[in-house]
Amino acid sequence: MTATSHEETRVAAITTGLDRFKRSLRAGARTTRPYRFREPVWDSALVANAETSPAVTADMADFGYLPHECHGRPGVPDSLAMTGPVALLTSEGAQLLREIGQALKGSAVHNDYVVSHRIRNVETVSPFVHAMVRDAAFLRRVSALVGVPLIPHPLRDAGVQVNYYEPPAAGMRAAPVAKWHRDGMNYVFTMTLSDRDEYEGGDYIYYQGRPEGFDARPDEVTSAGSHHPDVRTAPFRRVGDTLFTRGSRVYHAVTPVTRGHRITLAVSLFCPLLGKQDENRFWHSAPDDGLLRTVNNWRHLHQAIRRPGSYCRREGIPILGTSNSR
Repeated sequence: MTATSHEETRVAAITTGLDRFKRSLRAGARTTRPYRFREPVWDSALVANAETSPAVTADMADFGYLPHECHGRPGVPDSLAMTGPVALLTSEGAQLLREIGQALKGSAVHNDYVVSHRIRNVETVSPFVHAMVRDAAFLRRVSALVGVPLIPHPLRDAGVQVNYYEPPAAGMRAAPVAKWHRDGMNYVFTMTLSDRDEYEGGDYIYYQGRPEGFDARPDEVTSAGSHHPDVRTAPFRRVGDTLFTRGSRVYHAVTPVTRGHRITLAVSLFCPLLGKQDENRFWHSAPDDGLLRTVNNWRHLHQAIRRPGSYCRREGIPILGTSNSR
């Protein structure tokens, strides 16, 4: 990995409070260009079968959480905080996703709330991605990795997104980044669609500790970036490398790219057995999607929480058993 200077790793934290409310009043517009890429057809054979040895594996205790603070219920423990990189797809599958991610870039929008340059709700744009996240083999793979049954998240806007990072273009004041933040989602899989030698900078960094520790000294952590003693860097290397993160409990960010281009696919999933423990909050989504859209999205989420079986049947989502193990 190419060494970067202190300045190149400095990333701000997202804003909260009144700023979120103001953003929610003007958010929700979709200014994307038409997507006309001729996609390949999804095939279950593109799901990787081979087990890999992740470079990083950590439980919630490694981030300072106590047993009673973890998700789960009797018979369904749910304490994995992070693992990866692993291969969810074969090399061919990852390359196909890479081509789709590159083709979608023309439909991405700029927004300085969390991720500067991205396209959300990819499921409704890409038939390939829509089929992938509803494929039984894919869902079994991710469920076995985490240890609980997972399905596509009912909040579609935030469920699947593609993020783009590159040096600042003409007229841009800064390079696109992912600011320091926690996700609304409990189960987030981040897949790189770029090889590490295609860019410099662009490190996925995370805070190894409880959120309260970050919140108590945000200026110290954001200023030091990857040089802070409690900040780690995820070892992404090649197209398809995927990191599972308990996004709602782990502060993370992406530093500016100084050379080349970096693309990632972020897939957020939902556990129907533990739906009431979903950590999404209305004011986390509203600044991105607007008030009215967020209200409608919340209706779908609560339907899935109250009646997950009916929700899965209506949406054509495979209902997995509960016997998955890590």
